[in-house]
Order: sequence, then C-alpha cells, then structure tokens
Amino acid sequence: MIWTSLAGLLVNGGITLALVRGHADLNLRSILVHNFGDALSNIAIIAGAVIMSYTNAHWIDPLLGLAIGLLVLYSSSGILRESTHILLEGRPRETRIEEVARAILAVEFVQEVHDVHIWSLGGGHNAMSCHARIPDMHMDECEKILAAIQKKVAEEFGIEHTTVQLERAGLPAVSGYVMPQPLRRG
Repeated sequence: MIWTSLAGLLVNGGITLALVRGHADLNLRSILVHNFGDALSNIAIIAGAVIMSYTNAHWIDPLLGLAIGLLVLYSSSGILRESTHILLEGRPRETRIEEVARAILAVEFVQEVHDVHIWSLGGGHNAMSCHARIPDMHMDECEKILAAIQKKVAEEFGIEHTTVQLERAGLPAVSGYVMPQPLRRG
C-alpha cells in the first residue's frame, strides 16, 4: 500500500508542479486541483498507514479522508463559481458595457449604440453583440465602419468575436435597451 502511494505521489506531484504555471486557465486550474487532491490522498495514505501500524488507531483513516475531501471541496469552489459564470454567459468582470458603447460611438459615422451584450467564453476570450445606428450609405462604407468597430473593441477591450447589426439612422428604435438610454454621439 505504501509503495503504490509513493508511486502515485511522484506521478501526481510531478503533474501538479508542471501545471502550476498555467493556473490562469480554468481547465488547467481544475486539473491542478484534481491532481493536488490526488497527491494529498497519497500523502494521507502513507501517513495513515505509518500511524496505524505504530498505534493501531484505525480512526485516522476516515479522519484523513474527510480532511482531504473538505480541502478539495474548498479549493474547487472558485472553479465552480467561474465555470458557472461562463456557462451563464456572464459579462467579463473587468468589462463595463457603457465604456464599450462609448468606444464604439467614437468610430466615425456611428450615431447611436444599443442592445449591447458582452459575455465571457472562458480562457480570456470574450464575445459581444450590439446594434449601431449609422447614416444611410453604400454597403462598402458600412463594411469599413463594421471593421473599425471590430478593431476598436478587440484592441481596447480584448473582445475577439463581435456581431454588430448596423441600422439606418432615422428609423425608430423598437428594441429593448440594455442601458436606460441608448448612447448617442454628442
């Protein structure tokens, strides 16, 4: 039992040490917590076997198991919180919708921005959809505005995937706004 636990400790300890550098990624963090729990289990098995062989205190085994289980549960709570936020398409915590909308308004010809939705895809990847009101113009000019919006939100906010619906100015706004009032140019 002790030799098997020592071998498992070496393998899990090596994997855990190799993954410590990737702790910003949710998937790597979950692997790290799993391997850390396995390594702790191996240490507990070794310690429990030594203690039980000298003292005959068999109650040590479930106590160590409970302690390791509680530690793994505690360390995985952050991973559960972050993965739930991603699965519920939560807004990246560092991104403010109004700041993104104001940046889009700085793009030439954009007169209004509404229905702005930003969500996290995990791993530092974010997505956005919005409506932007522009003057009536040729499609080639619209493509330039669309490219400028995509470039601006990618550079300033790290939003890599954008879906922008362009609307002609002068049409009534009929959609529900995310913000209390649509942001309009000065």
